[in-house]
Amino acid sequence: MIRILITAFALAAASIAPGLALSGAAASDEAQATPAYLDLAWADLLPEGEAERINQLMQLQAMQQGFDHFGADRMPQIQTFEVVEELDGRRVRIGGYVLPFDFTGSREISRFLLVPYVGACIHVPPPPPNQLVFVTTQEPIQVQGLWDPVFVEGVMRTQRHDNELGDTAYTLELIEMTPYRS
Repeated sequence: MIRILITAFALAAASIAPGLALSGAAASDEAQATPAYLDLAWADLLPEGEAERINQLMQLQAMQQGFDHFGADRMPQIQTFEVVEELDGRRVRIGGYVLPFDFTGSREISRFLLVPYVGACIHVPPPPPNQLVFVTTQEPIQVQGLWDPVFVEGVMRTQRHDNELGDTAYTLELIEMTPYRS
């Protein structure tokens, strides 16, 4: 299982070109309108060379502690907080899944983790901090389904946030959340 996660993570991160090859970047052609946000993939949150480093750290962790998804209460999170500084202060959009901190009967939340895949939790092990985004909003939002993919749009900060679900290297001030559509 760990080898599958490592391979999937490495392949996703390796698919991005060096530097910021971001899919929502404005075209040089003046005829095209500039989008209101920068459209990100999860690999865009990793500085150059970071995917290989994380892969090595995950392999080392698996060798040292073993990997037993069903037997471990909690798998330690790899603590790498390397970020892409150019994203700080940018209005961005990224797809993922909501992992709420406080989920009430009304299904309203005002802070949550955006995670890259269903099941990203402390048992798998969790993604590294630069692959999790701590999302906050002034007005609580209503979540329809916890397993439904969403797009979040907001102002990205390269700001560390330590919490009980998984430490993050990025924080996003939510402007809008919409259902994921490809």
